[in-house]
Amino acid sequence: MDSRRPSENVGLSLEVDRDHVGWLVFDQPGSAVNLLSAAMMEQLDHTLSELESRIANGQLVALVIRSGKEGSFIAGADVREIAALPNAAAATAASAEGQRIFRRLERLRVPTIAVVDGICVGGGTELILHCDHRIASDRSWTRIGSPEVRLGILPGFGGCVKLPRLCGIQNALSIILTGRPVRPRRARRIGLVDRVVEHGRLDAEVSAFVAEVLAGSVPPGGVRLTFSHRLLEGTATGRSILFRMARRRTAAETRGFYPAPIRAIEVVRQALGLPPDEAYATEAAALGELAASETSRNLVRVFLLGQGAKRAVPAADLEARRPVHRAAVLGAGVMGGAIAELIAAHEVPVLLKDIDQGALDSGLRHASSLLKKAASRGVFTEEEASLRFALITGTLDYEGFDETDVAIEAVVELMPVKQQVLRDVEGRTDESTVLATNTSSLSVSEMASKLDRPERLVGLHFFNPVHKMPLVEVVTSDRTASDALATVFGFALDLGKTPVIVADRPGFLVNRLLGPYLNEVGHLLEDEYSVQEIDAALTAFGMPMGPCRLLDEIGLDIALHASREMAAALGPRLEPSGLIDRMIEDGRLGRKNDRGFYLYDGGKSKGPDPTLSRLMQSEVGSRVKVGSQEIAKRCLYLMVNEAALALEEQIVAGADEVDLAMVMGTGFPPFRGGLLRWADAEGVKTIHQGLAGYLEALGKRFSPAPLLGKMAEQDQTFTHSS
Repeated sequence: MDSRRPSENVGLSLEVDRDHVGWLVFDQPGSAVNLLSAAMMEQLDHTLSELESRIANGQLVALVIRSGKEGSFIAGADVREIAALPNAAAATAASAEGQRIFRRLERLRVPTIAVVDGICVGGGTELILHCDHRIASDRSWTRIGSPEVRLGILPGFGGCVKLPRLCGIQNALSIILTGRPVRPRRARRIGLVDRVVEHGRLDAEVSAFVAEVLAGSVPPGGVRLTFSHRLLEGTATGRSILFRMARRRTAAETRGFYPAPIRAIEVVRQALGLPPDEAYATEAAALGELAASETSRNLVRVFLLGQGAKRAVPAADLEARRPVHRAAVLGAGVMGGAIAELIAAHEVPVLLKDIDQGALDSGLRHASSLLKKAASRGVFTEEEASLRFALITGTLDYEGFDETDVAIEAVVELMPVKQQVLRDVEGRTDESTVLATNTSSLSVSEMASKLDRPERLVGLHFFNPVHKMPLVEVVTSDRTASDALATVFGFALDLGKTPVIVADRPGFLVNRLLGPYLNEVGHLLEDEYSVQEIDAALTAFGMPMGPCRLLDEIGLDIALHASREMAAALGPRLEPSGLIDRMIEDGRLGRKNDRGFYLYDGGKSKGPDPTLSRLMQSEVGSRVKVGSQEIAKRCLYLMVNEAALALEEQIVAGADEVDLAMVMGTGFPPFRGGLLRWADAEGVKTIHQGLAGYLEALGKRFSPAPLLGKMAEQDQTFTHSS
């Protein structure tokens, strides 16, 4: 028996009932979820020694593994410990140690049964893979997955070895490469679990299953492959084709920026042909190399920033916030309908109000279509999607608003209109109801100044498309009450969003930093760079789309309006290029009317518009075309410069908030760790010198921020290296 003892009890308990069935329960104290920290793994290792002893003495006939957390089994490893790994050797050793412990579980000489009731991801999934049997509850949030690639690594506790053998190669690759968890019914179809049981009867079903296992009436688990799948997965030629297709598809999706998925394919391929010890060693070595990479460290940093953002409001304030049992959305446009859908998708009844029946019908259709698309992706069943849509009530009046806890204004971006709508809704709601505005750039304080209860107003800026973009900017006015802030902040968390608190300044944070980046498009085109060159330069950097394409998606009229608003408040450096004016005069609004920088047919791109060049009006001396490598620098250096100005004005708490907001609000490449982490890698001094050169050649919009100059002089960085 192993004589080692864990230093403390970190949430693992073992009880043996009168039938000699062991019940191993994970219940990490002081945490909402169970994490497989080093301490937890140490205690599991010790507990396995105890189990081996009991089995040897005939005191144990089966082992059931459960969670004591409501709605969660195990949420993977402690990501903070991944971030702290100093090098590849340490990461490889940590992987090998986790594998060793899970393989001890696998070798127990009694049946082992994992019971998944809620979220089971990462190391939790790998733990259940090393059990003999798996049961999942049918509750709506039960999910099983391996999201490690999102941290720039791969499953390292045996997942790459065990998952293909249990579920088949194609199913395993789908789980590993996408990082998306699977629902119970799909888990059953692919052999990931043996049985799906009704949540309300979970205890009885587990006891009955244990009895069946002990009676020998439960067949071995695993997927039953179809004939075509057997041809692919069961022959050398088929596997060669399968892995080649997976590599080609993954390379196209990752564009070479994310090495983990490609490496995972290779590990799965190698492991299938190796003895277990060598297969596990191959996985551990790959995990070590990936975990030590800059890509993984940046992705882990972004993940931890997201977790930290959830603690921006003190826990005591969040506990005292007003629970949101019923909400309202005013304005049934694209944003209003999408916000209503998001709220209903999280099972909160919501009123969707407009003053026009046609607009209201359109908003309801939009919400319905989003729910149906979610059902088609497996997020909900069709029945669940219908039940959620039934939570949205369309209305042309204020009936029922007195029962709402939060009312969100999402009308046209005009200050007088928003002020009037907020005054109207204030008079129809309870005094404690929190009012929120979805404004993207207008002053929340100015809106609040027209209210009788200005302390109840908070900015809640969602990003489009609402169901995809994880960020919301939470904007406080100079009079926002702490409980109103806590209510909106907590509501954003309940909706699965990542809130970042920003000060009430024009453009807030994300749109302010995007402003100069997008404005530079017009200047680059005037300098005879093409639409193709501009977009190619920024997508090669890692942006999800080029700035020309993004402007088309936003709508040139909307982008011009926002730019003028910010320029009026912040100065001429944000003044939009005259090209955008001329494009609008030429009838170009972007994708919504099939003409912008690109031509579209029913919303589908047909490529850049070759006639755009006739709108160019280059000024004398403005053509400084040096090479396409300058495109990204001109756009990105301006964005960094604006971030430095925003930090000087204390728009957000610090560089971490800038990086998180830009990744989650604009799609700034996560593998770079965020805008300011990239700026540190590029070199603050290099960026400052580059801006100074552009200032001399191109004009005052490149004037370096004082903070940037100070940092360059003192050789400082925006972010810490960890």
